[in-house]
Formats: sequence, C-alpha cells, structure tokens
Amino acid sequence: MRKDGGFSAIALIITIIIIIIIAVIAINKLIGDDGIIRQYKQEDTEYNKTEVVEKLNLIIKEKYFGDYKYAQENKKNIDEIYTEEAVFNYLLENNYIEELRDINDNLVSNEYYIKTESLNRDIVSYEVNPNGSAGNGTKVFKIKKVDTKYMIYFVDKYGNEEELGELVMHPQI
Repeated sequence: MRKDGGFSAIALIITIIIIIIIAVIAINKLIGDDGIIRQYKQEDTEYNKTEVVEKLNLIIKEKYFGDYKYAQENKKNIDEIYTEEAVFNYLLENNYIEELRDINDNLVSNEYYIKTESLNRDIVSYEVNPNGSAGNGTKVFKIKKVDTKYMIYFVDKYGNEEELGELVMHPQI
C-alpha cells in the first residue's frame, strides 16, 4: 500500500471553507452593527460631546475670572463688565462660535454653532454650509437659548437635537 504525503482535494476545500467562515465572523465582529469599530466610534462621540461642554464652559470661566480681576483692579462692578452680550461677543470674536442663519441668510436669534475646531482639533469635525444648514451627514454642536438658560446641543445628521448640558454664564468664584 502506498501513502500519500499531502492533503486530498476534499480536505483542502473543507479547510478553505472553514477559513472563509472564520473570516466572515471576524469581519462581522469588527465592522457589523455591534462591531468593535462602531462601538469605538460611539464611545468616542460620547467623549467628544462632554468635552465640548467642558471646554466651552472653561473658556467662559476664564473670561469671567479675567473680567473679575479687571473689575477688582479698577474698582468697578463685575456686572457692568461681564454680561451675556460681552460673553457672546468674546466667543464670536475669538471664533469659538458662529451666529446661526436660516436658509434665507437671516440671523436666528439666540442660536449659535459651536466651532469645535477652535476649541480643540481632536473633538469632532465641523461643517456648515454657506446658508447656515448642516452639510449632509455632518454632526454639529450648537447653543440655543431656552427660557433664561443657554443650552448646548449635539445635532446629528438627521437634525435630531440631543441636549448635552448648560452653558454656565455665571461661574462661581
């Protein structure tokens, strides 16, 4: 009797089929609906959302402390220097926010886009069309006045708003 020293064609085909099945399962675990990549992106987006709120509130707090120090040194009342208008002018001048415009290029009162690239390049991409609308698939952050508070929202590519937190206009010393 003679022994063959290699795989038979059937054994080779079975091995290839098993490798293909393992590859399909691995790819699904990597990029599927509950895949590792999607979970990482969701966790990263959640982190970015909280980071935008924290960064913006930190910028406002630094502005407040600077104005408070100036008021103390010049014997002025802080409420004369530090106002909502002064805060938003500061944020606009330093390119942290942009006034929101409607489709007819009219200003929308008390709503602003947050320019995340000015806060930190690692936060999230930002894109607004010239008419003020978000580009297709673009996720943006915005500030909107609700009653007497300014709230920070995350707007997904479908226009759904998720409230993230409040813009702290009067930080505590």
